[in-house]
Amino acid sequence: MKKALTKRNALSHIKRKNAFKLFKKSTQKSMDIFLRGGDIISIGPQIDGIHEEGLTKIINDFANNGTSDFLIDIGANIGLTSCQNGSKFKKVICFEPNPLAMNILKTNLSISLTGNNFEVFQFALGENDGALELYIPIHNWGGAFVMDGNDYSEKSLIEKDGFNTFEVDNYLVRKVDVKNAKHILEKLFLDLSIEGLRKGVVKIDVEGFERKILLAISKCLPKDFDLAIIFENWDEQFDLTEIQEAFSNRDVEIKKIIHTPNSTSKLKNLLETVLFGKRTFVSDYSKKESSVGDMILDIK
Repeated sequence: MKKALTKRNALSHIKRKNAFKLFKKSTQKSMDIFLRGGDIISIGPQIDGIHEEGLTKIINDFANNGTSDFLIDIGANIGLTSCQNGSKFKKVICFEPNPLAMNILKTNLSISLTGNNFEVFQFALGENDGALELYIPIHNWGGAFVMDGNDYSEKSLIEKDGFNTFEVDNYLVRKVDVKNAKHILEKLFLDLSIEGLRKGVVKIDVEGFERKILLAISKCLPKDFDLAIIFENWDEQFDLTEIQEAFSNRDVEIKKIIHTPNSTSKLKNLLETVLFGKRTFVSDYSKKESSVGDMILDIK
């Protein structure tokens, strides 16, 4: 008898077959792009076929209402937002410094945006040109951040990814290029204007560099551009008044994306989920409420 190269007992074999069937059934709606198994940002797109459903719907609503010339995805990662929403826009521009995600991003965009009307830039946007270290959480590539010059505290950067202390072993560390946001965006807006593209959406998800990019946009946004900026914020001390003042020469509405249930009481959350399910709303922002979460600047 020939020696078996592999061996699996009957119970293990049955478990594997059942797990295979369950996984296949659970992921039958999976997005038609390359995803990283086990990564936090890949679970939803595999099971539900969509990444951040509420945010996706909001971006599509802006596009359907005429803000559809361009989508600028700053912190594009593997392209989940651009792949889902990009077909609604005439042009898609992605910024992503993570060299490990870059080829996946380009491949996913090529799969999803068959018109190939997209550009990809492999660098981060910040205050100055240079090279800095990018920390990529091993279980969440979507949470990669630059520590040097970050507006978030080290504590916030650690806790947002579920860690209690800063341990280098929790991250993949890569040196990445950083370029002056104002210089890059000023040229980009000029190029878009020449093409007649002046109404668009900017998504910013850069883990602590949002403020720098928002202020850069305020300094170079052409007067004849309409822009919807959607950005994530984890900082309780984030000063939206500073951002408002930076755009004081424009008509700006600040809104917040509300996900429910969102009570601190687990029982109340359970009851609300049973009665109403999970919902997403867009509401006018009040200075009395927290600015932590997904925010929208609608600039006319």
